[in-house]
Amino acid sequence: MEMRFGTAGLRGLTDTEITEELSWRVATAIARHFGESAKIGLGYDTRPGARRHAGICASAMESAGASVLNMGIAPSPLVCAMILKKKLDGGLMVTGSHLSYDRIGLIPLDRTGAIPPRAETDRVMAMANEASPPQEIPSQLPDENDFAYDYLRFIQDACGGTLPGKGVKLALDTAGATGAGLIPRLMNDLGCDVSAMHDSRLDYAPRKMEPRADCVSELSELVLETGSDFGAAYDADCDRVLFVDESGNPVSEDLAAVIFAKYVYSGGPGTVVTPVNSSGLIKKVWKGEVVECVIGPPEISLAARKNNARFAYEESGKYFFPPDAMWADGILATAMMAKVLAQSRKRLSDIVREFPRHVQFKRNVKGTWDQVKGVMEKIKAGFIPDGAALNDIDGLKYIYSDGSWLLIRASGTEPLIRVYTDSPSPARARELSELGLSAVRENMG
Repeated sequence: MEMRFGTAGLRGLTDTEITEELSWRVATAIARHFGESAKIGLGYDTRPGARRHAGICASAMESAGASVLNMGIAPSPLVCAMILKKKLDGGLMVTGSHLSYDRIGLIPLDRTGAIPPRAETDRVMAMANEASPPQEIPSQLPDENDFAYDYLRFIQDACGGTLPGKGVKLALDTAGATGAGLIPRLMNDLGCDVSAMHDSRLDYAPRKMEPRADCVSELSELVLETGSDFGAAYDADCDRVLFVDESGNPVSEDLAAVIFAKYVYSGGPGTVVTPVNSSGLIKKVWKGEVVECVIGPPEISLAARKNNARFAYEESGKYFFPPDAMWADGILATAMMAKVLAQSRKRLSDIVREFPRHVQFKRNVKGTWDQVKGVMEKIKAGFIPDGAALNDIDGLKYIYSDGSWLLIRASGTEPLIRVYTDSPSPARARELSELGLSAVRENMG
């Protein structure tokens, strides 16, 4: 049986790729990885099969000698925070996160609440391949524990006050998932006046699950109807968030990051960590060091810890607030944005206009596995743009003196090459995008 952990756990089609046997094997390996008599936190989302697979994982971990603290249907950030605060040995989140509802994932978490680095998940994978599931695989969940109040206190402490969003009107789209019924209650308790949509838990996705600008039109309407100061939309497990301003306009994820950098962290000093595909805008705002890392949550958490970072983020809408949260926390990010508006007394659209504009293009060149094989090596050897410095820690990133960059990177899960560009100039961003596409196509034949 071939298994592979990606940048954030093991994911695939429910019961086709992520089978009951696979869940048992992986959960057994996770329990063994954390050690004899380990205390392991467990949460899961609302999609079909999630509760059943969580029950299988709980049964497997207890059979391996672990004790399981079942947090039930819960956002990943809540599970992560409780692992840290309750001093558990680790955790497991059963969720498809931002993926469609026919898919599910098994995401291990370490004792800090972060996704373990690749070396550790490789070890789990090797042990899972050796595990032997019983002929009849049980699915039994321990009694649930409600940690909503504990998580509220965690957010309050991280925001530095009991009512960080006092007086802010907030519209929420919880997508009928783990945050439904919970996030509106939390944000009300943090001082916000909340209006919510899709706020009962559903076993289907009422919209595209990844919160991006192309799927939040209903939230934009709710913001306008309620006169809210801003809106927030989440994926299934609430590690990602997309913000909408008071006029219903989506705020790009990179732009939200620089708002946090300036208004929460005063623009430095210290270090910000972000992957190589994040906008160069952060370097115009942050007065300290900006450290670029490999794409993916494990690498972000590792780099944040290594560099003692004050803030970290990923352009997918994941925001990390070390040392309080070494994981992506969309709910804490919402509280932080409410705090920014409450303290600045500015409209979000006016804050957005304070920053220079950067334009990004994100395009893919699809092929077969045979066509993609070896393409990156060919490009690195033969594609040498004039005046560009090369950063090759994750793909090939060509950086220009005008602040523009071109990133060419192979997908780890599909036979395609990704081409990203970023520039203060829309024309320059498009020019570099065409340059990158041409280089990829030429080397793919």
